[in-house]
Amino acid sequence: MLNSQRPKMPQKMDMQDFDRLYAEYKPRFVLIACSYLRDRALAEDLVTDCFMHCWEKRLEIGSTTDNVPAYILGIVRHKCIDALRERQQHLQTHQQIYRLGLRNIRENLAALEECDLAKILFRTEVEEIFRNRLAEMPELSAQIFMANRFEGKTYQEIANTHRISVRKVTREIQRCLRLLRDDLGDYLPLAVMLFPQLFDPS
Repeated sequence: MLNSQRPKMPQKMDMQDFDRLYAEYKPRFVLIACSYLRDRALAEDLVTDCFMHCWEKRLEIGSTTDNVPAYILGIVRHKCIDALRERQQHLQTHQQIYRLGLRNIRENLAALEECDLAKILFRTEVEEIFRNRLAEMPELSAQIFMANRFEGKTYQEIANTHRISVRKVTREIQRCLRLLRDDLGDYLPLAVMLFPQLFDPS
């Protein structure tokens, strides 16, 4: 329990004052952060960063809060939220790539069953170009593009998911399409025929 009556941090707090605060509260805050992050090393680094922030801003903090440990815990909370959101986006990207891989397997199986060797060769080359482009895109751009082109999500749904504007979603998709068209070059007409969902301007 954090003491709500704890006095303000002295505006001229020295390292000894800070060391006492650090020794008393760091272990508790690491346990709290670790309970959410499930990563002891990450929790240790995160809490240490929060205390360093407190030290750097000690004059400002000492004049604005009566409960310094609660202030630091608030920073820990926000950093945990940011870390979990980043991890969530990373996992979502991998899930989308995994689903894309399954889709490609189904399409390749269908092509093999048709015994269309020309189509098999072409599809493989186009998929390689697409995978290379996807890997070079910023993570957010790749997520937006796959969500729209392979999951059928609307621009508004994507904007809500990533907390960005519909206009930014539109720009990202248009930019990805332009890069993909440039990469495909002479393959583009046949790519549009085989993968219409990638190039639909809507």
